[in-house]
Amino acid sequence: MTTGQSSLWSDIRGLVFFGWIVAATRLLLDFTAPEQSMYIGVYFLMPLAYLYYGLKGRWDHLPWRRVALSLVVVVFFVWFIPNLISYSTAFFVGLEHGRFSPENSGRVLDYQGPVMTILNGGVVAGGTFLAGSVWSVALGTLFIWLPGAMRRRQG
Repeated sequence: MTTGQSSLWSDIRGLVFFGWIVAATRLLLDFTAPEQSMYIGVYFLMPLAYLYYGLKGRWDHLPWRRVALSLVVVVFFVWFIPNLISYSTAFFVGLEHGRFSPENSGRVLDYQGPVMTILNGGVVAGGTFLAGSVWSVALGTLFIWLPGAMRRRQG
């Protein structure tokens, strides 16, 4: 771009790819080693990526509103889509351990059939999208935007 502004995708792709690796690993562990799956997840590992972006100044050029918007888009790709896939898959195959247990999974619809199963996955994914958005914007402000704002003040 000649304006000096980066595209949204170029800003977020590293976080999205990292988040997809974490989410895919978690889903794999849900099937192969469910007792270990609780130790990996985007809520645990994305803060490390946010800290990296903040320490390296990757988003220092972005105003807070762009940081917040970028993080909400990251949450859509890293929380909503993987959780829609994970929970829908788990509901289809009947997983009922860990995050998929009836007490934890948030099955709110009387699910019978594939459409209702996917809708249940969508309801859970929507909840994680909302929670992940608040969580990511708060941590992103603290770990990414604030260090950048402090560097801009000093420079």
